[in-house]
Amino acid sequence: MASCKNIIHLGLILLVDFVGLCTGRLIRTKVVILGGGMAGVMVARTLSEKGISDFLIIEAESVLGGRMKETTFDKYTIELGANWIEGIRNHETGEENPIWTMAKKYNLTSTATDTDDLLTYDQNGQFNYSDVVDQAFAHFKQVLDDATKREASNLEDLSFAEGQRLRGWIPKTPYENVADWWAFGFEFADKPTASSMIRTAANEKATHGQWLEDDQFVTDQRGYAFLVREEAKRITTNKNILYNSTITTIEYSNSSVNITLKNGLIIWADYAICTFSVGVLQHNDVHFIPAFPAWKQESIFSFKMATYTKIFLQFPHKFWSNAQFFLYADPYRRGYYPQWQSLSEIGFFPESNILVVTVVADQALIVEAQSKNQTLIEIMNVLRSMYGKNIPEPNNFYYYRWTLDPLYRGSYSNWPTGTSLCQHNNLGRPIGRLHFAGEAYSQEYYGFLHGAYLEGLKTGKKVADYVLNKTFRTDNRDYSCKQHSSREQKRIILSLLSKLKSGKNSKVSKVEFLQSIHNFHDSKR
Repeated sequence: MASCKNIIHLGLILLVDFVGLCTGRLIRTKVVILGGGMAGVMVARTLSEKGISDFLIIEAESVLGGRMKETTFDKYTIELGANWIEGIRNHETGEENPIWTMAKKYNLTSTATDTDDLLTYDQNGQFNYSDVVDQAFAHFKQVLDDATKREASNLEDLSFAEGQRLRGWIPKTPYENVADWWAFGFEFADKPTASSMIRTAANEKATHGQWLEDDQFVTDQRGYAFLVREEAKRITTNKNILYNSTITTIEYSNSSVNITLKNGLIIWADYAICTFSVGVLQHNDVHFIPAFPAWKQESIFSFKMATYTKIFLQFPHKFWSNAQFFLYADPYRRGYYPQWQSLSEIGFFPESNILVVTVVADQALIVEAQSKNQTLIEIMNVLRSMYGKNIPEPNNFYYYRWTLDPLYRGSYSNWPTGTSLCQHNNLGRPIGRLHFAGEAYSQEYYGFLHGAYLEGLKTGKKVADYVLNKTFRTDNRDYSCKQHSSREQKRIILSLLSKLKSGKNSKVSKVEFLQSIHNFHDSKR
């Protein structure tokens, strides 16, 4: 049965090639890169550094950048997606975040974020509950430490909210809810109840533990994506990038990958690197042939695509105080237009009269689904409760609907409660000659731009090694994540260990043995 399927599959590939040759709508290349965001461009840069110039980037937009997406708001360039350089350097070791290194290379303009420059409000106006905010951050850091100890002790993972409860932090009041949102939701774009305690701690400590909590807000009028566009200029020509090209079908096998575009163009490549977001993979916006195996589908749907929506408003004049951030505690709803940022301060866009309000998770989904007029009505009601009824209507108002855009389907990934390391490993595992790269595939840096950067380098190197060595190891194994009892796992390990000692099929046995140990360790997380 399997051989028949392979023959049929080969026949389809030959048919596609024949049709493409007849119509003149076929491009042949060694490596095709699906998406021109940070991960995709880093793959291309790695291939180029390895001496491989036969690659092609397919980009659906008219410019490179992916979720590094900017627009013009009045006379200002504003960032709709990625906006911060999260963690700059370790002041003791001197080690830098690679995004910060790249930003310095291209003289990218940015301003230090000061989250302590904060004023707090409720439905009756300004009210000081900064002590509650401090408590929320103190408990957040305690849970991070508890999670690290929990992993070291090989204990079961919990939700981050369960970790908070164990520390006695159970938000109930409006002030506690918005403080908890500020400590957790603003960073991870999700709820503590829906987020892994252990993986959240690993993620946070890998970035702000390694490079410390020095975050820079990008204000460069060339756009944050200027970084990837300039990197691409150094390694590509007009022949290396296809812009405005929407992918409809990806046909992969152990011998090649065929890409069909909406305009009918076919790209036949030896290898492909898919940098689509997890949200795009979850929505089946692109048709994969054959369908992903069950273990791959499970890994895709076990991860989370979070939504982080920034809403920009510009007013005739500035009516708010001089501060970077403002918190609003809604009396009934957690995360209801909770966090405001002034871009009119020194170092940002002085005299711009621009405010940004951020919503995440469920509230972001509501905002992106409803009319902009409804959103504006809700926002102005909140602002009037904060500053009084005499504030002006905005001259300008805009936000992007990330979840509804089939090119993105959300903002960035988050590690849900219950998702194992085994499932996450499968998320980035290649199928045939189809490989994957992007922030979601990083175990340590998921959700961060530097995660996309590092995963692009890693996958680019792996594929470059295949191309240069002209060898490809076929792997059609079932990578389903299995739960074994301790007794059963011990039996399996002892059996494999016995084979190793006997010397029979030693190479295969070593792989099986290490894989068994690896799967057992992952299944316990």
